[in-house]
Amino acid sequence: MEVSLTESNLVRHRGFRIASMPLGVVLVIALAVTMFVFPVRTWLHQREVLAQRESEYRAYEDVVETLQDQILYLKTPEGLRDAIRTQLGYLQPNERRLPMMDIPALSATLPERWPYTLVSGALVVRTIEVADRRAKGEIPLQPLTP
Repeated sequence: MEVSLTESNLVRHRGFRIASMPLGVVLVIALAVTMFVFPVRTWLHQREVLAQRESEYRAYEDVVETLQDQILYLKTPEGLRDAIRTQLGYLQPNERRLPMMDIPALSATLPERWPYTLVSGALVVRTIEVADRRAKGEIPLQPLTP
C-alpha cells in the first residue's frame, strides 16, 4: 500500500487548502499574542503598581518613624511636661501666662442694619467684659473671642 504525497496531506482539496491558510495564520498570530504580548503588558503594569506601592510604603515608614520618635519623647519627663503645657494649656504653680503682643486695633465699624447690629452689640458686650477683667487685674488672652 503505497501512499502518494498528495494523499498524505491533511486537506486533500486545493481550494479548501487555500481557504484554510488565512485561518491558520490568524490562529498562529492569536497564539503568539496570547503567549507573549499579554503577559509582557501585564508584567509592565505590575512593575508600575509595585513601584507605586513601594513609594507608599516608604512614606508610611517615615510616618511610623516620626510617630515612634514622638512616643519616645513623650515617655521622657520633658516630653510629658511639654505635652501637658502645649496641648492642655497647664502651667507650673509658679508660672503666669502673659500675652506677648497686644491685639491690633481693628475697625469695628459695621453697617447699622440687621444682622450687623447683632454683631456690633456682641462686640460691645465683649469689650466691656475685657475692660472689667483688666480692671480686676486679670489678663485676657483672647479678648474678643467667645
